[in-house]
Order: sequence, then structure tokens, then C-alpha cells
Amino acid sequence: MFKEEIMRANFSIVILGLTIFLTGNLLSRTEISLQKAFDKHYITAKAVCTGGLELTYTISNLSKDSLFINVPAGWRFNSAAGKNDYQDILMTRQEILVLKPKETKNFNIMGYCCEASKAGPVVGVTYTLGKLADSSLVYLAQYLNAHPIDQNTQQYAVWAISDHKETANITNKNDSLAGLLRNFVSGIKAEPIPWYTLLKRANVTRNGNVYDYPLRFNANVTYSVAQTCYSYCYIIDKNGRPVSEVFGKWLQPESHQYKASFNVAGLKKGEYTLVLENKKESIFEKRFII
Repeated sequence: MFKEEIMRANFSIVILGLTIFLTGNLLSRTEISLQKAFDKHYITAKAVCTGGLELTYTISNLSKDSLFINVPAGWRFNSAAGKNDYQDILMTRQEILVLKPKETKNFNIMGYCCEASKAGPVVGVTYTLGKLADSSLVYLAQYLNAHPIDQNTQQYAVWAISDHKETANITNKNDSLAGLLRNFVSGIKAEPIPWYTLLKRANVTRNGNVYDYPLRFNANVTYSVAQTCYSYCYIIDKNGRPVSEVFGKWLQPESHQYKASFNVAGLKKGEYTLVLENKKESIFEKRFII
């Protein structure tokens, strides 16, 4: 009997100790937004480019609590390089950064260029601690956070808003997903949904070089002809000179969809026109931008 009482007492002490331990650990955990962590002086930080559009974000926890820091999609890091200004970086994915009490830790942060006209960042370039971007970019980042898509498509979606690039550049092999994103971006920009798509590739090297080049033009255009005829479809530049291969096809009367697809690799930036015609007349002509 006496032994049983001792065992029960020891068990109670263990349970009490475990409860105190767990309660203490729960109380020592603080969930907080990055901005509030700065405002309350819980942390210090610095951001340094590791090449391309990637940063090392070094954060020091000054508090006695463990911190779970929420970095929202739409957080923007601005270049702090002075006269040698580089592209700012926009995060399109929410991150939760966890630090133990008094811990200093490095986090790898990746984002997208939101200043296409500036040079790509190089290794060692410093950045500000960051802030929320303007509302349009935040809306886009929240959408991309909830609807993941490949990096190239995300970059052109960011540029479509930050640098007023063509929304038609938002495309990829699975164009049903890209189409939803184009519609979303068109809504933010209050513009018509593009009638064509232009697949392009963007590349920011670790040395800061930015490459942007076209690959393929696609469009579904509606045409109407009075009688069966043989058509020719091709692309011309702003001077009216053909710059693409010519596709021939029989067209049937009434209204139909014509699927145009052209390899445009090597074409320079500028204005072009898609032409669909027969021997007697122009059936469809519309301008687009590369």
C-alpha cells in the first residue's frame, strides 16, 4: 500500500512537471507578422543577394520567446545599392520563419523581379528589410501563393503589373492554368483579356544579366467568309514585310475559329500584325506586341 502511494505521488509529480514544461513552452511561442516583429523590436535583420533573384535574409531574435514570423506573399525587398540600383524583388509565396529565443538564423528567400528596366542583382548587393508592395502586386502575389504555377509564368505575371508588360506574355504549356492567371491580371489592370498569347522566356543570371526573348505566338481568331476559299496566314512587321512562314488552309463559309501558331524566336521587340487573307481580300488583321 505504502509503495503504491509513493508511485502515485511520483506519477503526479511527473505529470505536474510535464504540464509546467508544456505550458511554459506554449507561453514562450510568439506568432507574429514580420512587420510587427520589426515594430516591436523583437528582431533585427539584413538582406543580401546571393545571386539572381535570391536573398539570404539574416534575422536575429532579440526576445526570450520562440518566434514564428509570418512573411506574407507580396513582401517587397528594395535594392539598397545607391547609384548602382538593381531590380527590386517581390515574394509571391508566404513564408513562416521560425527562430528560437536569442537565435540568429539565415533564411533563403526567393522572389521575382518587379523592375524590368533595371539590372539584375549580383552577389553581395544589399537590400532593405522589406515592406508590403502596392495593392495590385499584393493581390497578384496572394493569387500566385494560392495557385502555384511555374516560375517563368509567374515572372511575366509580375512584369505585366509592375512594368506594364503585355498580359499576353502570361502563358505556358498548360495554358488552361495560365489563362485563369491572364484573366485575373487583366482584371487588376482593367483591360480586355488578350486575344493572343506570346510564350517568352526570362532568365536572370547569377551575374545580374537579364535575358528576355520570344518563342511562340498563338491565337484563336474568328473569321467569316461567304464561300469556300484558300487562305494564307502569316505575320508582318510594322513596315508590312512578312517575317514568318506562310500557312495555307482551306476556309469554309460562315464563321469559324482559325488557330494560328508561329515560331517567333529571333524576332526583335516591336509591333507586328497577324494577317489572314485569301487571294481577293483580307479576312483578319490585328496588331500585337513582341
